Amino acid sequence: MCPHRSDELTFPVWRPTRQAHLMQAGIALFLFVISPVMVDSWQPRGLGLTALLVACLPLSSLHPAAGLSASMVLGWTALFGVEPIALAALSTPLFICTLLLARGYPRWVPYLAAGAHGLAFVVYMHMAFSPPGAHVGLILTGIVATPCLVGAEIVRRHRHMVTTSERNRRERLEQQRRLVVSELHDTVVRDLSHAVMLAEQSRLAHPDDDLLQRELATVILPVRTALRQLRQGLKAMSTAKGDDALLLLASSPPPRLSETIAGSRASLADRGATLVEEGIELLDNPMITPGVHQQLVRVIGELITNASKYASPSSTVSLVVECDGRTVECMCVNAISSDVPTSSELSSKVGLDGAQRRIETLGGTFTVNRSAERWSVVFSVPIQV
Repeated sequence: MCPHRSDELTFPVWRPTRQAHLMQAGIALFLFVISPVMVDSWQPRGLGLTALLVACLPLSSLHPAAGLSASMVLGWTALFGVEPIALAALSTPLFICTLLLARGYPRWVPYLAAGAHGLAFVVYMHMAFSPPGAHVGLILTGIVATPCLVGAEIVRRHRHMVTTSERNRRERLEQQRRLVVSELHDTVVRDLSHAVMLAEQSRLAHPDDDLLQRELATVILPVRTALRQLRQGLKAMSTAKGDDALLLLASSPPPRLSETIAGSRASLADRGATLVEEGIELLDNPMITPGVHQQLVRVIGELITNASKYASPSSTVSLVVECDGRTVECMCVNAISSDVPTSSELSSKVGLDGAQRRIETLGGTFTVNRSAERWSVVFSVPIQV
C-alpha cells in the first residue's frame, strides 16, 4: 500500500492495492457462506439480503463512502426485517468501519458509524428479547467492535509511523542535496574559477614564453569545460525539483561578516548583551582560496547568529579567529539561557549540522560543547596540504 500524497499532512489515507481489494472480496464470500449456517436459514429473501450486505465490504474498499452508507442502510433493514440474519453478516458495517480506520480516514467517520450501528443493534435486541436483550446486545456489540477497532488503531498507528519515517527520510535526502549543491558552488566551482583566472593572468604576463603558453592552454580549456559541465549539473540538481532559488542562493556569496556582526550586535544589545570578536581580518589571508573563504564565512556567520539567538541577557558572546598559515581556527563561546526567545530573522539557513558538514568536507574538525549555562563551538580547517 502507498499513502495519498495530497492527504499526508492532514489524514494519511492509504490507497489499497489490487490484492487488498481481492482480500476484501474473499472475506465477503466467507461471510456469505457461513451466515446461513449460523442461523440455519436458507430463505431466498434472507440469502439475498445477506449477499447485498456482505457485498458492501469489497464495495467500501473501492468506494468507501458508498460502501459504508449502503452497509448501514442494509444492516438496519436486516435488523428489523422478518428473515433472520447471522451476526457475522450484521457486523459488516463494523468491519467496514475497521477498514476505514486502519486506512487512515478521519476518526470521526468510522467511530460515528460504528456507534450508530451498535446503537441500532442494542435497540433491536431490546425490542426482540426484552428485558435482558439490551444488555445482551451491548455485550455482543462490545465483543465484536472492541477487537476490530483496537486492531484498526494498531494498524493505523503503524502506517502513520511508516509514513512519518518515509517523510523524514525524504527531508533528510533533500537537505543533503541542498547542502551538496551549496558546497560544490562554494568550494569546487569557485576554486577552479580562481585557478583559471590565475592561469590566464600568468599567460598574459608571459606572452613570449611559447612553452608556458602551450602548457597553460592545455590546462585552461579542459578546466573551463569541466566548470561548464559542473555548473550545468548543479543547475539540473536544483531545478529538477522546482528549486530554482537554491541555485541562486548557492551561487551567491554569503552576507559580509561585518553585516552579520552588526545585526547580531543590535539583536544582543536589545537584551543587554555584547559581542566581542577578534581576528576576523585573518580570513583575508591570501593562502585561503576563495572557495574555502566563502565556506568559512558561511560557517562563522552561522555561529554568530546562533549565539545571538541563544545568548542570555547581560552576557558576552566571544568570537576568536586564529590563523598560523597552515590552519584556520575559530572559537565561538556564549552563555545560554533557556528563557531567551529565538529569532528567525537572523537565521543564516545553514544550521549547526550544515556548518559541521561544511567544515568536515574541507578536511577540518568541528566540536560543539554544551553545558547547562554555556555553549562553545570550536573548529579548525587546514589551508595548506
